[in-house]
Amino acid sequence: MSRISTLSASAVRAMFSSETDENIIMLITIYDPSDQSQVVFRFADNYTQRIASLTTDEEVIYGVPSRGQDFVFLPMTVGLPSEQDTGVGTCTLTLRYVTREAIELIRTQLRQPTQVKIELVLSGSPSTVEAVFPGFYITGATYSAETINFELTMINLAREPFPCYSFIPMYFPGLF
Repeated sequence: MSRISTLSASAVRAMFSSETDENIIMLITIYDPSDQSQVVFRFADNYTQRIASLTTDEEVIYGVPSRGQDFVFLPMTVGLPSEQDTGVGTCTLTLRYVTREAIELIRTQLRQPTQVKIELVLSGSPSTVEAVFPGFYITGATYSAETINFELTMINLAREPFPCYSFIPMYFPGLF
């Protein structure tokens, strides 16, 4: 079943209309590489309001509140994977916001593949998830003065051996 058949009529209208009041917002969740249940950072490619819980006297932060969580607005672009004969392609995520904290996070936290979840919501109803793309992992990160580039890949199960064990006496003594 295609993903478009699971979208609401409002989401399909927002994607294909030349003018609409609704925007599709991409929410990205990055998990801790050592504990996949802990979230390191949440961000979105657009905003709906000012996030009061994160705003300070020196800095005003905009984002998207969704399901009780705040997603911080960061300008970004996503490059979709290309079709390859060798297997699953890679997806790129380019953030156009570089800070010392972000570079420090890349240097310290992203030393091993880190799980990423991508969700699509509408600006009028950000707590209703239209589509979820789980299973991406950050396998590479580069940065410059203007951008941070993440390489996102999925686990390619076609490359995993099946069955995972060889039928040898050590693993299956009852066969011999």
